[in-house]
Parts: sequence; C-alpha cells; structure tokens
Amino acid sequence: MTADDFCAFWWQHDGAMVVAAEGTLDAATYGRLRDALVKAAAEVPRAVIVDLDRIGIRTPVALSLFPTVATEIAMWPGVPLRLVAANDVIHGILAQYRMQQYVPVHRGLEEAVAAIGEPLPRSVARVDLPNGSACFPMAHEFVTEWCERWKVTSGRTTDAVQIAMALVSNTIKHTYGPPTIRVEQRRGMLTVAVYDDDPEPARAIEPGTDPSTDVEHGLTMITELSRKWGSSPTRSGGKVVWAVI
Repeated sequence: MTADDFCAFWWQHDGAMVVAAEGTLDAATYGRLRDALVKAAAEVPRAVIVDLDRIGIRTPVALSLFPTVATEIAMWPGVPLRLVAANDVIHGILAQYRMQQYVPVHRGLEEAVAAIGEPLPRSVARVDLPNGSACFPMAHEFVTEWCERWKVTSGRTTDAVQIAMALVSNTIKHTYGPPTIRVEQRRGMLTVAVYDDDPEPARAIEPGTDPSTDVEHGLTMITELSRKWGSSPTRSGGKVVWAVI
C-alpha cells in the first residue's frame, strides 16, 4: 500500500471528533494524519479520538505523532487526544512504545468517550466579520466587549485587541474571504483565534530576516505578546491563526 492509498476520515460521536485512518503510518503519511487530527481539533470538540484499527505501523518512530499532537492541541484549542486500539497487534505496538505514558489508550470507542469526563469550563464568543475596512472597528469592539464581560485585566485586554487587529488585518490584506474571530477564556488563559479561507499557513520570520512587510511586523508583535501562537488547518480548507495570552 502506497502513500496515495492512505486516507483519514472523521465523524462526531457524543461530542467528540473521531478520526480513523486507513493505510500505513510512516514518514510519507505522518503529515497527512497530523493535519487531519489538527483539523478535527479546530472544531473544538470534547476530545479528539483516534481509531487506529485500520492502519499499519511501519516503524514505531511514527508513533511520536500522537504525543506531539496531544501537546499541541492541549494548548489550543485545549482539547484532549485519546487513542483507540481494539486490534491486539496495534495495541501491543502501542504498549511497546509505552504510549499510555503520553496519550491515553483505550480498547474501544465507548470506553474512550466515557473516560473524557466533563469538559473544562470555558467562556467562548465568536463573530463573523465583513470582508472590508468595516471589520476593524467591529473586531476592536467585539474583543473589548467580551474581555470586559469576562473581567479580563486592562493589560491583557489591550494585548488581545492588538493581536486580533493584526490577525484580522492580515486576513483582509492577503485572503479573499471574510474573517471570523473567536475569543475564549479557559483555565486563566485568554485566546484569540481568527479563521479565514486561505490554506497557506501563517509563518514567523526567521531570525535575522528584515521584517519589512505588515505580515512580518504583525507576527513579530504576536510572538512578543503571547505565550504561544500557531497556525492550524481547518476542515473547511482554510486555516485558523491563534494566540494564547
């Protein structure tokens, strides 16, 4: 079976996103499964559950995918990753890798769902903006209003507004569709995320690069103001750029 035969598909189950893959997990397919898991997480489900019973594992090194993704989505959007392996062979490979130390492993889907527990409390607000200059005052007002409702300190509110304005500006200047802003308060963390229809990921500039464009200036500022930021693909074919304050 070649990389072209590898596919991943997903469905919702009791508030979780279940991702199943068919084919061989190796260096050629690692990135495709990673993107599928990150896309599923971007829907902000109760958890992302990976059904591993349809895949072959050519090398245990490829299993590093799951701890890596678990760490990534734990920060944003803050959802857990769980693995399901009813197949004894797959389950044995995971045991040899000591996967349970990094990501919970379950024998069945319902067992994985039952182990999720109650989701952590989070406050979320989201708004679709127009594709034009009118979106800037709307974005400013939206983020400010929700930070005030959640009693966010003035300094963090200022940072959130600056990040939102930079991300919205990049979207308006460099994509064709209208942006969507999502703000969230969870476990003492404030996050700002902007969705757009362009699949090209946002990238920080390399050290020593002259930050001569607005995008580079914006991402440099976001790096300075946030604990962590990233760019993730979405199921719609676009991306979400997020920052945790």
